[in-house]
Amino acid sequence: DPAKNIASDSGASTSMTPPPLLLSLATAVPPYRLRQTDVLAFAHRLFAERPREDLERLLPVYANAGIETRYSCVPLEWYEQDHGWAEKNELYVRHALSLSEQATRACLERAAIGVEAIDAVVVASSSGIATPSLDARLAERLPLRRDVTRLPIFGLGCAGGVLGLARAAALAQATPGANVLFVVVELCGLTFRRRDRSKSNVIASALRGDGAAAALVSCAGARATPGSKSPGA
Repeated sequence: DPAKNIASDSGASTSMTPPPLLLSLATAVPPYRLRQTDVLAFAHRLFAERPREDLERLLPVYANAGIETRYSCVPLEWYEQDHGWAEKNELYVRHALSLSEQATRACLERAAIGVEAIDAVVVASSSGIATPSLDARLAERLPLRRDVTRLPIFGLGCAGGVLGLARAAALAQATPGANVLFVVVELCGLTFRRRDRSKSNVIASALRGDGAAAALVSCAGARATPGSKSPGA
């Protein structure tokens, strides 16, 4: 049966393909450290116009979140003033690129490989807009090879990390021997709206923080192969 033969051949091929592995992982955070107790005091002032009973019902979320410390690319005082979209996005591009570079260099150092060994880069981020995209800017900043495969992922929010890692793994498995860099960076604090008194904004101010993470993904036996063939080439 031709159909059975095709299925059998496909299964044999799949079983021979080594699974993608996480070779290294690193994170980076901005300089401003926000204690949850300080953010709670800030929220008391900022959301004071809400009905008292409603505010008292919402404020326990700061303790119930289980968060003691978060990090921000701007000081806490910055959130007490109004800021336009252009200013926020300029901060996003600058700090997102810086944090991505920090996380990437730390990730590569832990894997004991250089930037020239990277064959593909996937970057996921949804808290700002960058054109050229962050992956293109990161490729110039490091710098990566000119033949590197790039994939920017935008608009997936909290799902971006999982789906971005899945795309990185797919790229690694598509070309065994390729080293795929996956970076996720979010500056959620910059999306805060000072005049928004909604419940969702109160909850967001108790949870969100800024930071980046970088992971190196490759198939078994594929690490540290400078100049290996790029996925899709």
